Amino acid sequence: MRKSLLSIFAAVVMTVASMAPSGACYAKDSLPIGGKGIFIWQLYSATGSGKSLSATITKLKSNGISWVVIKMGDGDSYYNQSGKSLYTWAAANGGSMDSVISMFHSSGIKVLAFQYVYGVPHYWLNTWSETDVANWILDVKGIDGLVIDAEIEYDVLANRVAAARSYCDSIRAHHPNGFVALTAWSRPSSHSSFPWVSFLDRVAVNMPQAYWGARPTTVLNELNLMSTQFTASTNTWVSQGDSAAAKPIMPIGDAYSKPDAAGDITSFCSMCQVTYKYPGVSLWEYNQVVYPFIWDEYAAAWNTTSVSRTQEHPTQYALSQNYPNPFNPSTNIAYQVPAAGRVTLKVFDVVGRVIATLVDERKESGNYAVQFNTSSIASGIYFYTLNAGGFVETKKMTVAK
Repeated sequence: MRKSLLSIFAAVVMTVASMAPSGACYAKDSLPIGGKGIFIWQLYSATGSGKSLSATITKLKSNGISWVVIKMGDGDSYYNQSGKSLYTWAAANGGSMDSVISMFHSSGIKVLAFQYVYGVPHYWLNTWSETDVANWILDVKGIDGLVIDAEIEYDVLANRVAAARSYCDSIRAHHPNGFVALTAWSRPSSHSSFPWVSFLDRVAVNMPQAYWGARPTTVLNELNLMSTQFTASTNTWVSQGDSAAAKPIMPIGDAYSKPDAAGDITSFCSMCQVTYKYPGVSLWEYNQVVYPFIWDEYAAAWNTTSVSRTQEHPTQYALSQNYPNPFNPSTNIAYQVPAAGRVTLKVFDVVGRVIATLVDERKESGNYAVQFNTSSIASGIYFYTLNAGGFVETKKMTVAK
């Protein structure tokens, strides 16, 4: 029956798209989620080995987590379906997924589901489609939203723009008021073929995967690159008449089973809340957070006291790679200092001459960013050096006129 309904709704989608903006109309301060969340790839694993669902919920609540995102679909494979592990587990732990969601809600935790998408209707050769699964997820009683996980397949898909539009427009036709978000890359400039606008026009929130440990890089560098690239890309989209693509950002942080450096989660949350003023953050993912200090840092994050303390006292000196690079005529350089003192940030040419002094003053502990304008210098390779508290680091940048 759903296949016949989809054919009926196809005409509706075309009419809706021609009459009104296709994006969800959520203001940043009216989003249904905010603060701290966490992704749970396999909910049944989070409650395995003698653990109970109530114990999992208690742990989430005790760490100040107000929303979770569980995996409920992969392409045209629907996990909340008879014979699937999630369905079987839900039946044994609450009677149904509806009841499981109700248990989370009773503790003040919202439940969203994510679906990995490939851009083809029948990736796993089921008779129903990838779009059917998205709509079935949003049909689940009590579900608070859908997160679309689109990655490498959409970078190379020949009909990626049409596929993204068709998928999202069908969701909007069936669930016009449903909360839908996108999670994809954190560096749009490195994925220029990805159909950013086709997705972002039609969702409420952008959830970039800011995995500093996977690169590897620092939290400061990862967030600076993410922020500056999305700012630049959004400005381009808006200038081209596509203001609907300008969506709030809620990054997903790195919390793998390998040990993050102490302070990484604290810095991630503090920078997102204070420096970039994002409405929320989340971590990937619950089952891989095995080090207690990661839980401790996340529990203490995202409140006035911890943010103030972290903002005043970053844990280490750091100098970020400038962005954009190569650039013309200007670029941004971010850095952080953990203690008050004199800070200099200078630009040199290839023979060591000082071309510009961007910073030369006492700075309090904190995160900073400065812009370098190259209107008066020639194309070529240049170097910039941060000197503070005995810390010295130099990075290379390229002016391309």
